[in-house]
Amino acid sequence: MSHSTKVSVIVPVYNVEPYLRRCLDSLVNQTLKDIEIICINDCSPDNSLIVLKKYAKADNRIKIIDFEKNQGVSAARNAGIKIARGEYVGTIDPDDYIDLDYYEKLYLKAKKTNADVVHANLKAGKVGSDKEYVNSIKKMGKIYSLSSHCLAIYRMDLLLKYSLEYPRGIKYSEDLVFLAKALFFANKVESVNNVFYHYIRRDDSASVNIGVRIRKFYGMPLTFDFINKTITNKKEYGHFFCHFFCHFFGNLCYLLPRIAPEWRKVFVQDMIEIYKKRKYPIIWGKKNSYIEDYDLEDVDALLRKIINNLSKPYDKIRIGNLQNRYIYIWGTGVDGPKVLMQCESNDWKISAFLDSNQNVKEFKGYKVKRPEQVLNKLKKDFFIIIASRKYGKEIAKTCRDFGLKRGIDFWKPKSTMV
Repeated sequence: MSHSTKVSVIVPVYNVEPYLRRCLDSLVNQTLKDIEIICINDCSPDNSLIVLKKYAKADNRIKIIDFEKNQGVSAARNAGIKIARGEYVGTIDPDDYIDLDYYEKLYLKAKKTNADVVHANLKAGKVGSDKEYVNSIKKMGKIYSLSSHCLAIYRMDLLLKYSLEYPRGIKYSEDLVFLAKALFFANKVESVNNVFYHYIRRDDSASVNIGVRIRKFYGMPLTFDFINKTITNKKEYGHFFCHFFCHFFGNLCYLLPRIAPEWRKVFVQDMIEIYKKRKYPIIWGKKNSYIEDYDLEDVDALLRKIINNLSKPYDKIRIGNLQNRYIYIWGTGVDGPKVLMQCESNDWKISAFLDSNQNVKEFKGYKVKRPEQVLNKLKKDFFIIIASRKYGKEIAKTCRDFGLKRGIDFWKPKSTMV
């Protein structure tokens, strides 16, 4: 197949108007000019389509696919790949952004090394406070392993030869299904260490407020179905299985606080069942610090391990007799569900969440009160657990200004880093 451009960039768009301009700016200003930017509007309810049309009018490299009905991120990316004319294909989430020389460096590396996949590094956090992660390539036999699909470009001929696409109907961990297949079939994978993809955590992202429906649309079982059916070499199998199983553990740590408590055991049981169905015995690497075989023998034990892993920022909580005190969690951001999960695991009864945002009335089934409603009480019949690590110091100062004592009337997380 002949290719009319060097890199095609796929951008699935849904309800991201506040972040979309930053993403598009990082694309239209790439130092590699010979790219096409394919944006798929998945029936976004906000003004994202208006933003896309404005950018497309100013830059003819932008192509817009406008879905008539919402189809999900897998369908959006597949639609973009279908019309892509690039020699290589990359994808970016519309609330993230990339360095301006991102695609130039990846493409030049691909051409120099004749690689099927070229991988960049990651900076994760919030704007202005990124943490840097170097994603080294690991290889066992002919098989490579990497951490994220968004951090790479893929040779279009590779995708066409093996009919690689994102699994239809899957909305969560669909990227790992695609990544596992691309890495298995790739003849060569390279990396560029001095260029970054910027992943931005935000409180209202699509993966934050999920419910029990996630199980129906969860891609992890498909990843292991592929591994079990395809890989026959025992060492390569063990390498690949361990790599993606650690991803599975990390995903559960991230998703579990957002899943209804009565469904959490179901997800953990799914993880154990996948491990039991492994084709060959697994030897965990020395560097693996997450999972041991004995963790995968009992649902309750594994659930406790995941909760303990989640609760590390909050493991210093030391509260006395709480029978006659009302417990409030201050913060409805991404840290709030983690604190709630620890409280639930300790059977602490939460009265409400606190948040100064007037628009937030309910969170995780609890009423949200304004902080002053509690702080102005004459009787200190409450205990406040500060959830936000980013604003922990500011909230703690407010508590002290109202005469509250740390450890007695309120608790602040040790770390205030993002």
